Amino acid sequence: MRKSHVLVLAVLIAVGSALGTFALTRTTELGVKAREASTKDVDAAVAARRRQLNALEISLRKALAQKPPKLPALPKLKKPQPVQVATRVYTPAPVTSVAPAPAPIARVVAPKPKPATTRTVTRQAAAHESDDHAQAPSGGSHDD
Repeated sequence: MRKSHVLVLAVLIAVGSALGTFALTRTTELGVKAREASTKDVDAAVAARRRQLNALEISLRKALAQKPPKLPALPKLKKPQPVQVATRVYTPAPVTSVAPAPAPIARVVAPKPKPATTRTVTRQAAAHESDDHAQAPSGGSHDD
């Protein structure tokens, strides 16, 4: 590396560290100021709410000390006569059982197969996969 490159890198690192230190000090100063301001705001809000609650409590105590006016007398109503309910006895409906009619049975006769004129050879499927491989001419290699 050339000496000029080393010098440029050293200057860039120095400028970066100076800016970082400046930003760090500004941030910590702002944090202290914010804490002081927030405590003052909170104290003012608590004091205002306390005044409101005290005024509300005083008004509630005054309202509790006053006696409400008497309610008017209720009108006299005639007593309703009891209603008699007729009792009903429910009986189940008579059950009649009817045997189902016998189902008709029809026999279907299948036509007889025609005799085959040509001889067909059918190969049965192997019962197991390994049986099929044993018959294969590939030597029984497994693809599993």
